[in-house]
Amino acid sequence: MLGYGRDEMLAVHLMKTYCLPILLYGCEIWSMSPSDKHKVDVAWNNCFRKVFNACWRESVRQLLFYCNTMPASLLVEQRKMIFYNKTLHSNNIVLRILCALHRNEAQKLSSVYRIFPGHSSSIDIKRAVWSSFVRVI
Repeated sequence: MLGYGRDEMLAVHLMKTYCLPILLYGCEIWSMSPSDKHKVDVAWNNCFRKVFNACWRESVRQLLFYCNTMPASLLVEQRKMIFYNKTLHSNNIVLRILCALHRNEAQKLSSVYRIFPGHSSSIDIKRAVWSSFVRVI
């Protein structure tokens, strides 16, 4: 994929389809320190550096934006918020009770992205996280 006649966008599509789910498997229940967030971001950024043949010192924010994706740490937070939202509205009482026990983390994430926990759809959550990423660029 990265040899002669390479197609970078195809490589990015394959990364998002095959590598990203493996990297973020079970991330909805991770408790991440800032060091852990940095490690996940470094792994994701190095994939983009390899595909686009960028130097390790260069920022990949513009590449991420161009490829319509976000840093891995933001993807983790987005998935957590969607997970909390789905469990909060689940028909299973046990899931709702477990979600209520972790309400503080859900409220912290929702205040960062200015969304209402429990009242936002998955699309609203994705838009809020994406807009926060775009503001930084």
